[in-house]
Amino acid sequence: MAKRTFSSVNEYCGLEEALNAVMLEEDDASIDLVTLPPEPSVLTDEEEGDEDNIQSNTVPRDIPGRIEVFMNRDEEEWDSSDDETLAETKRRRTNAQAPCWRKTEPTYDPFVSISNDDNVQERQNKLMDELKNQNPLQIFEKIFDDEVFTMILQYTQTYATQKNNHDFKVTIGELKTFFGILLLTGYHTLPRERLYWSLDEDCNIPVVSKSMSRNRFQEIKKYLHLCDNLIAVESMDKMYKVRPLADILMTKFLQWGVFHQDLSIDESMVKYFGRHPAKQFIRGKPVRFGYKNWMVTSSDGYCYAFDFYCGKSPGANPTEPLGTRVVKQLLDKLSTNPRDHVVYFDNFFTSFDLLRDLRQVGFRATGTVREGRTKKCPLVAVKEMKKKNRADFDYRFDKVNQILFVRWLDNSVCTMGSNYDNVLPLGKVKRWSAVEKKKVDVGIPHLFQNYNKGMGGVDQADQSISLYRTAIRGKKWWWVLFTYMLDLAVANAWRLHNLTNDTKLDQLQFRRYIARHYLRQTESEILRPTASIVPSLQHDGRGHFPQKLSQQLRCVICHNKARWQCKKCVKTLCIERGCFEKFHST
Repeated sequence: MAKRTFSSVNEYCGLEEALNAVMLEEDDASIDLVTLPPEPSVLTDEEEGDEDNIQSNTVPRDIPGRIEVFMNRDEEEWDSSDDETLAETKRRRTNAQAPCWRKTEPTYDPFVSISNDDNVQERQNKLMDELKNQNPLQIFEKIFDDEVFTMILQYTQTYATQKNNHDFKVTIGELKTFFGILLLTGYHTLPRERLYWSLDEDCNIPVVSKSMSRNRFQEIKKYLHLCDNLIAVESMDKMYKVRPLADILMTKFLQWGVFHQDLSIDESMVKYFGRHPAKQFIRGKPVRFGYKNWMVTSSDGYCYAFDFYCGKSPGANPTEPLGTRVVKQLLDKLSTNPRDHVVYFDNFFTSFDLLRDLRQVGFRATGTVREGRTKKCPLVAVKEMKKKNRADFDYRFDKVNQILFVRWLDNSVCTMGSNYDNVLPLGKVKRWSAVEKKKVDVGIPHLFQNYNKGMGGVDQADQSISLYRTAIRGKKWWWVLFTYMLDLAVANAWRLHNLTNDTKLDQLQFRRYIARHYLRQTESEILRPTASIVPSLQHDGRGHFPQKLSQQLRCVICHNKARWQCKKCVKTLCIERGCFEKFHST
């Protein structure tokens, strides 16, 4: 028989109240105090904050919350035989898969170690055949297509009806213009939303004011919705407001399959300072406050799947670490042949058990690993390794589970695990030598070289999103997630364009192409004759009417003098010689 410890939990509104309650407890009680974040109004659509100050970056100085007090006491005696039986069963199960570490060259079964690159290349060839020579708008609308716009339109009108505005109607064309304004704010940023419609000479943007009025933009923004509240609330999903859009975008990202061999898994932060139970605070990160987003991308930054972190899942296995669950859930979303790909992740995710489990299903994987997750691998201790020369390394291979751990001394000691890679052949990297006063070649294990090439895709995706992030802010908690997914779709479409087209564009050119098309598709006023035309507008067959000029200009086709121009394309064209028809049909 033994004594068992029981815990009681009490909740208080403030620190003073909690301390007063603690002072009244017995001396033999073990007491822990935990601060909780405030309970936000997650299920409301009421807006909060100042939308005009869209460049504000103020970090709150205090996070209000409640206090939980845990009191642990030793209670009556209990029979521990059941727990001893469970512990013995767990011990036997663990010993059955105990690793057998040897300092020997790795030997893997061909089931995992032999790659199958033909399937990946076949998918990439199919993608290039489908998207070859398509313009940026056509590629973007492969992801943000009419199905996505129709879904947003239906949910928006449903929400307006629920808010008792039965007269509100919106079309897909208006939604595209609305999205065009959002995309424009990513590279043409003004400090306040209303200034985009200002007539003052220092901030006037005619293309915005001519495409949509300010009141109409704000009305669409007010009722814009990505789900049906009456249905979504019942799911108890903290991200129910954006879940339909997230699911359909992942379907669009994966419509050509996974056409990269190397995959990278990491976290991404979406900056947010409001109140929501899924908001995270991570000390020491560039983005400390916001939503955490798990992503699986290619090595060059194309996002295949993502998942917003909402805290502990009710049905999660309590013995399985969070990093292991995240990797398995993201790879399940891909629905691909594991043998086609190599997965890379950092030390937050990597463990001996994860590498073993991925090997059993066929995924090749490599990742940096923390010292306590090596399953007692007898590598040279970190303190001893620091005393050795740069580029020294030590390794051990588990013959039972076929897992390799390598510890290498660079600027600091780094440990890496793999279920398919090797130590040899050693590569060469440049490092500064304090003795020779110059950069010299030092050896690097083979799996470290592959890791450096394959890891970092999520960081590249983050960089692409941050370059021209949508500047229009909203007052609802899900607005930052909505604009984040919009920017992510643009970044993915840009990578598809550069992969499948001979003419490369930088991301600014790509984004401007889409924004200008959406903003000028409904424009009725004549622009300056020197304005350039978006190529996709030339052949859309809508709104191309001849407009007489006050003076003669050169036709862009035959170069003869003419007095006519296309009202939409703003190009001088002859009507008598058929140049007007030829320009819009070829």
